Amino acid sequence: MKKVIFISLFVLGMIIPNINAKAVEVSDEQSLREAIAAGGYITLSNDIEVTEPLVIDKDVHISSFRNISIRGDQALITVNSGNVELDDISLYSGWNGKYDKYDNPDTVVAGQGMALVVNGGTVTVDGCNLYAGKVVLQLNGGNIKTFSSSNTPSIYGGEIEINNGYWTYTGGTGVEINGGIADLTAIDINAGKDGIVVNNSGIANVGDTYKNISSNQNGIQVNDGGTVNIISGNNQGVDVFEVTGKENAIYINGGTVNINGSIDLGSSTSGYGIYINKGYNTVTGGESLILSSEFAIGYYAKGSGVPNFSIYINPKINNLKLKDEKGFMSFKDNKVNLRFCSDSYTHDGSVTEDEGQEICRNIGSRDSKYDGPIYTNELDKCTVVYINGEKQNEVDPSCTPVTDNENKDNNPQIVEVPSTSLYGSVAIIILGIICILVSIFVTRRITNK
Repeated sequence: MKKVIFISLFVLGMIIPNINAKAVEVSDEQSLREAIAAGGYITLSNDIEVTEPLVIDKDVHISSFRNISIRGDQALITVNSGNVELDDISLYSGWNGKYDKYDNPDTVVAGQGMALVVNGGTVTVDGCNLYAGKVVLQLNGGNIKTFSSSNTPSIYGGEIEINNGYWTYTGGTGVEINGGIADLTAIDINAGKDGIVVNNSGIANVGDTYKNISSNQNGIQVNDGGTVNIISGNNQGVDVFEVTGKENAIYINGGTVNINGSIDLGSSTSGYGIYINKGYNTVTGGESLILSSEFAIGYYAKGSGVPNFSIYINPKINNLKLKDEKGFMSFKDNKVNLRFCSDSYTHDGSVTEDEGQEICRNIGSRDSKYDGPIYTNELDKCTVVYINGEKQNEVDPSCTPVTDNENKDNNPQIVEVPSTSLYGSVAIIILGIICILVSIFVTRRITNK
């Protein structure tokens, strides 16, 4: 009997910790801080304005259709560790202190505040609206993932002004990733500056049907060492993943962008769908642009009011590394030209290449067209171009030889020794010889005695 009781207690001990404790209901700043310090489930019963940043370093779950706001140039919530879940709440950082006619926070001040900063741990954002005047979401380490169980989470970067039902944004970056992994496949982003900026070793996975990134500068900017994977499925038409930026839809500046699936890319008349400023990933040495076997463009004709898809390459770069899994890309007359699959009008009239047309039908619908080609600008005579690892051209003999960085970090055993280290080594050897001579001299003196 005692054994049965012992086993029963043991089983209860295993089960009870896994039963969710009742959520703590909070209604003001003090009770919210105490609940965060204790960890666990938290429900907001009122909109709460906090005077100082909230810091989370343990497992916390905050939910309810309520707002948390902070004024000034401060980070509203900083996560250093733990598993953190934010469900159906709104965050305002840099709030202007006013309310709209629905008693919601009016807007944020351009250039002020960060709504959510993640330095570590794992953060899940489900159905939330995040507003900030400087940077809405900053990821420095750890992981963040967005979900849309009931509502699509949205990011609003910059000060918002509404005119005749249209929202405009001034200042403010949507997402800044300096490290860690961000799974942002279920989110809409609107920003007065850049939509998503990826730096260093940061990784962003973006793209989903019906979702969009829209900004006044670059929709997506990937800098030295960063990686962006656009995973958008293969259905084409008006419901594909959209990236627009008034300057450029995608700006590649030393990182890598991998496009896997159907995508709409748009910019202003002076911008480009893809702008390549640095020709390869300056940290890994890999390609700057990868077009997967599922790559397709939701292309629109000029008359539709949506700018044409286009690619511009900095003509002065030394090395350009591209990858095209379908083989639709080539290099001719010092320009990169690209065929692509489209769901709308063809770029240069009717195209009848059977093989390309069949590929496009297989990854889209029967209305998908083997489109293009589109041509980049002419590159400099000293630019070396690689497509799928194969060198496409020979540079002009007058060009200064450059290292193409293709074998970066492949010879870690070769170490350059600074001259100061060499001098130090010689000094040690000389001192050693002196010590030996002194020892011999002393030994002889002692022996002679």
